[in-house]
Amino acid sequence: MWYNRLWYSIINIYEFRKEFILKTIYILLTRTGTLPARIIHIFKGGTFTHTSLSLKPSTDCLYSYARRKIKNPFKAGLITENIHTEVFAQYPDCHCAMYALKVSDEAYEKMKEEITFFFDNYKKAKYNFLGLIPLAIGIRIRRKFRLTCSQFVAIILEKSREIELPKDPYLMLPNDFPHICGIELIYDGLLKDCVVSVPEYASV
Repeated sequence: MWYNRLWYSIINIYEFRKEFILKTIYILLTRTGTLPARIIHIFKGGTFTHTSLSLKPSTDCLYSYARRKIKNPFKAGLITENIHTEVFAQYPDCHCAMYALKVSDEAYEKMKEEITFFFDNYKKAKYNFLGLIPLAIGIRIRRKFRLTCSQFVAIILEKSREIELPKDPYLMLPNDFPHICGIELIYDGLLKDCVVSVPEYASV
């Protein structure tokens, strides 16, 4: 019947729009001189030691696990970061790289929901210092809210059900993120200059 054909046409149009309406998320990799950064670098080496995630073309609202008090490295957990404040402000000339990854609107919303879930459990979301060395040598330890920065970002990406990680999210290190399929390097340089490049990319 004609109304069946109309209904199928509407469904096909919806699926087509869902496939081609894409949003961009951003992953910032840095290497500062903090204690966790030094531990990761000692055991694993590599260019970067910290991972942050942004859902918009900005570096003033990054999500990660890091210290919550600038003078107390052991009071750490889920935070929002700004490259011009707190720990990042102490390392404006540190090396960083910003990556962009396009995802569907549905995947984007799933990641937003997962981030909200973590902030709803803010008091439980603490940094997993005891898991740093096992992680650095490739030993998988799964703890729901006690995570490292790279584990947190990897878990958020996995919740999209669209992004394929190169390894288990609980084994992800900062230097593994550039190996995600479809990811694109949009900036490589000093942290203090990164904010200029992200909005330029977003306007393309």
